[in-house]
Parts: sequence; C-alpha cells; structure tokens
Amino acid sequence: MNKPPQSDAEQARDEELLAKLLQVAGTRAEIPPEAGARVYQRVLEEWQVSTTRPDPARVYDRALRTWQRRNLWLQSRRWILPLGAAASAVLAFVLLTQPEPIPRVVVATVSKVMASRVDSAGPLPGQVVHAGAMLTTGTDEGLSLLLARGESLRIDANSRIRLDARDRITLFGGRIYADTGEFVYRDGGLTIDTALGAVKDVGTQFAVTVDASLLDVAVREGRVDVRQAQQQHIAVAGERLLVADNGGTETLAVKKNADYWNWVVDLAPQFDIENRSLLDFLKWVSRETGLELVFADNEIRAAAMRTDLHGSIADFTPQEALASILATTTFAYRIEAERIVIER
Repeated sequence: MNKPPQSDAEQARDEELLAKLLQVAGTRAEIPPEAGARVYQRVLEEWQVSTTRPDPARVYDRALRTWQRRNLWLQSRRWILPLGAAASAVLAFVLLTQPEPIPRVVVATVSKVMASRVDSAGPLPGQVVHAGAMLTTGTDEGLSLLLARGESLRIDANSRIRLDARDRITLFGGRIYADTGEFVYRDGGLTIDTALGAVKDVGTQFAVTVDASLLDVAVREGRVDVRQAQQQHIAVAGERLLVADNGGTETLAVKKNADYWNWVVDLAPQFDIENRSLLDFLKWVSRETGLELVFADNEIRAAAMRTDLHGSIADFTPQEALASILATTTFAYRIEAERIVIER
C-alpha cells in the first residue's frame, strides 16, 4: 500500500529529525569513503519506495553536514577548555606579579588663593598637592601653601615651581617665600633648587627669587645656606644676598618690616582664632608683619594670655585682623619704632 504524499512541512520535520538523530549519536570517527557510499545508496533505496521523492543527495548532504559540525564542535572543546584555563592562569599570574601602585605622596595643602579673575583656573583652598605637582601663577595671582611638615610656603605672581618632596622644591622662575622658623625640630631643612644654585634654610623666614641671570635670597629671620657649583654662601637675618650666574655676589640690607615683604603679608595663611588666646593671635600678627611684639607691662601680657578669642578672621590681612580683634576687647595697640605695643 502506497504512503500518502508528504507535505513540505512534513519533509522539513523529517529532515530535522534526522539531523537531531545524528547529533545525539555524538562524536564519531571520520566516515570512510566506501562506508559513505553505502549509506548514500541505502538512503536512495529507502526513499525510492516513496511516492514523493525529495532529492536524496540533498537529504544526505544535509545529514552529513550536521554530523560534521557536531563532530568539529566536540573536537574543538578538547582544545577550548584547556586554552581557557591556560588564559585564566596567565591572567592570574599577570595580576599577581604586577607591582602595587606607588601611593601618591601629599606634600602640601592649599591655604590661600589670590587670583586676578573670579573664574581663574587653579588650586582651591583646602585642596591637597601631591609630590611632583607643577604650580604656576599669573599676573596679580598668588598662592599660599601649608607644607606637610607645617611650614608655610607662599608663591608670588608670575612664578613657576615644582613640589618635588615634602622638603624639596624646584623654583624655575619667579619668587617664593618660606617660613620654617617655628619648626627647627625638623630633621633637615627645606631646600629650594634653582638653575643658579640650591638654597637651604636653617630655621628661618626667607624669600628666593630667580631669573635667567640672578639668584636673589632675602632672609627675614634665621639663616640660609646657598650653594652654587663649588661655592657656598651664607645669608643671615636682615641680609639680601644676590648671586649672579657668573658667581659674583652682592649683599644688601633688608628690614623685617620693609615694603619688600608686603606681598608675603598679603599671602599670609589664615589664622583660626576660635578658642585661641589673644597672646597667640598677637604673636602670629607680629611674625607675619615683622614687627616686634611689646606689652606695656607684664600684667597686660598675662591678661592677653587669659583672654580667649572666638569667631573668624578669614580674608583679613594680619594688620586688618589686629585692628578688628582688639576693637572687640579692652586692649589697645599702637605701632612705633617697628614695634606693636599692646596697652590698655
């Protein structure tokens, strides 16, 4: 009895079933040519008994291709898994052998910024500065930094520096000021490197200016050592040492409260007066202005030590802060003969 003709959907279903059967059969060795011929002949004979005869070559070729793809996938798995494991091992090795990143060293914190423009790009107060940072100021700009060990560093307008380490700075051009006199307990001083020599402090307040042909070192307090090639020079408080690029030197006089230091006073870091004594505040004003602090008598000095302050003097210069703070107390002051005299 003849079978009814198959629809196209039934033929596609049978072909799909045959392909799945070959997949289920799993990996087999390559079919020998003679075996392949016998299979082809058998498929041909079976399909010839059907009233509907799809192309036997097409059916056979599809089944063979399905078997070959399955065989190739299973063979490749034997290589993919080991290669994947090897790649994972290499990645793990690379990660484990990578050196740990060197932590960035904080060498300073921005204390005060003077800018010619409100939108001037650059550091902001409170921002930390890392070793290797380059800082540049333009016209009418300035920066005040608190170094990591407590020293005050101020950068004048049109200057360019690099903070190499906590205790080493390179000045490429312009002028800077350092106040390290209250930190003589440090292990080593602060070194300023320039193209014309190196400047090292010995517990002091000093300024360094450099251009293409001249190194200018002004000492407000203490002493600095200047080394140029094989020569070494010393400058002490009240002196301004000029060292030329040819090695020639000249020494000038400069007072602690001279106009030369006005830019330094303008960049003085803010002093937090909250719960500080009036005496502490007056000592800060004296140090920043270069004026000697004098009390009319010991009783007034003791009273200043017992007087606590509150509030803020943010954005005040030392002179402005002095007038504002004493106006809220029973104390008065006058400036005479390069001194601040505190009285009642």
